[in-house]
Amino acid sequence: MSLSNNIIEQILVPIQGKHLKAEGKAVSGLRPEVGRGLSLAKALGNAVFISESQAQQDSLIAQTACHLSSSKPSRQIVQLNTRLLIDSAKDNYLVSALCEVITQKSLFILGATNINGFRKLEETPALSGFLQFILTGKEGIKVKRDKSVLIIGATSFFGRAVYQLFNREYKSVRGTGFTKAGVLGFDKLDITSKEEIKEYFLKHPHFDIVIYIAGEADADLAEKEQKRAKALNIDAVKLLSEYANNSKFAYISSEYIFDGDNAPYGSVSEANPINYYGRTKLEGEKVTLKNFPDYLVLRLGALYGYNGPDDKKTTASKIVTGLDRPEPLEADTFQIKHPVLLEDAAGTLLKLIDYGLTGVYQTNGAEGLNKLEMTNRIKEVYSDLTGRIFSYPIIGIEQAKVAGKPVNTHMVNVDTPRPFNEGIRFMLLKQKAPKEEHKHDNYAH
Repeated sequence: MSLSNNIIEQILVPIQGKHLKAEGKAVSGLRPEVGRGLSLAKALGNAVFISESQAQQDSLIAQTACHLSSSKPSRQIVQLNTRLLIDSAKDNYLVSALCEVITQKSLFILGATNINGFRKLEETPALSGFLQFILTGKEGIKVKRDKSVLIIGATSFFGRAVYQLFNREYKSVRGTGFTKAGVLGFDKLDITSKEEIKEYFLKHPHFDIVIYIAGEADADLAEKEQKRAKALNIDAVKLLSEYANNSKFAYISSEYIFDGDNAPYGSVSEANPINYYGRTKLEGEKVTLKNFPDYLVLRLGALYGYNGPDDKKTTASKIVTGLDRPEPLEADTFQIKHPVLLEDAAGTLLKLIDYGLTGVYQTNGAEGLNKLEMTNRIKEVYSDLTGRIFSYPIIGIEQAKVAGKPVNTHMVNVDTPRPFNEGIRFMLLKQKAPKEEHKHDNYAH
């Protein structure tokens, strides 16, 4: 047996049945992270928990393994020795061999590490890109945190989901918007106006946390209206730094800072945007790092989900609309997306802030899907929920585009969202909920 095979056997250690049952029974209650770990392990073969507590790490692995052994007793469960893996991650041959084992999905691989360990593994994205990291909630956090939060861009697609979550979790939360501010009950603020920003912070000083989600998020529109995209994604951040410099500042960035030629990408991988939108987001990151001592950058993959009937149109929502029409559907086969559910991305942001982390982190879907594949997945879930069969052809095309689009921007996850089919099911159930739940969609404080 080769040296690499010997090391692999030390890195992937079988979890013994008797020990497994004893540990599983000793744990009371099922943490949300275990549910996520079960979903990811079943869909993708592995789950690696990030926790600062060794006891919590052991507990999460034990619970997940116990449930997996009950549902799939014939499939071997192994524990990932992350410490040895970190020490061996520079061995290219070993990394290649391990990736082959991981992608075969013939084993359930469970592991745990702390944030520092994750950062070390992230330095080898060729390996860590295939691991499904799950950031656990920080222990000892009160349900209603005492800090004050300002969400700039709370009327945006992602901003609304962030506001909903943070308003439940924090005692004091304000949100701003522009064109939709009055309708949704938020403060109106033109974040391209220095005078309005100055006046707003004089009226509402001393936010502990400021989250910036007001940037331009449409790559094609940014290509057409470059001056506006620059003002929103870069210049506004500079203006805010004059009045929110002492706050924790979170900047929401994008997968589009990468060229899509060398996925998967870690947070320190070389950025090389191929369109104007990506360049503005990268520059916005740099401005954040330069001007805010306590900063957090969160790069997101393609978002999907449902806030209410007036949501912006996304790939997923357009597909759902298309499935209701009696005509063929066309879907792009060129670009590979890694979609992330709104609620999962918002949850990741909350956990990163709870840990008090600074730096650049990433979350996107673990599954790479082009729009044709997304359409077929959504069709499957849609039919299962509604009983309706879409019998028209779904045709693959290469979609026309204004801005250059990177082919595959898969990023290493600090917190892997739920699998796509599960997320789509969640979105559709929320969308089909009684309309009364969204009738007064007003999030004001």
